[in-house]
Amino acid sequence: MGLIGFGIVALTDNLFLGIMIVYPITMNKDFLNGKSIGKRVFGIQVQNLNSQKATEWKSSLRNFLPIIPFELIFTIFSPERRIGDRIAETKVGIEKVHNLKTISSELKNYRINKELIFGIIFGVANIYGLLWLYGIILS
Repeated sequence: MGLIGFGIVALTDNLFLGIMIVYPITMNKDFLNGKSIGKRVFGIQVQNLNSQKATEWKSSLRNFLPIIPFELIFTIFSPERRIGDRIAETKVGIEKVHNLKTISSELKNYRINKELIFGIIFGVANIYGLLWLYGIILS
């Protein structure tokens, strides 16, 4: 994700555009059945504490960027789960059925639900918060 952001900034010389493209992708990378591209390859997924697939809302909440600077300190004391996982009550676990070809069928079966809507609202609110912070830093 960082390389995409740096590439956009290098090509357009616009930090704002780089942030606005990379931030939503980073916030929502685990939306589709709790699996990012890397998690799909390694057969793992974001799960709730009962080992069920995490909802879109929890997947978005665990990737809330302002908590990331504290991750390093928190990981030293609690290496089994990130601070985002503790806040969202999630964990990363082994996927029950590991199949790399499932993404197209998952997209076909994907339906809009309240968790998805809440996750999107949370992501948009974070973008507005980031814009506000960006405005304060530049002024």
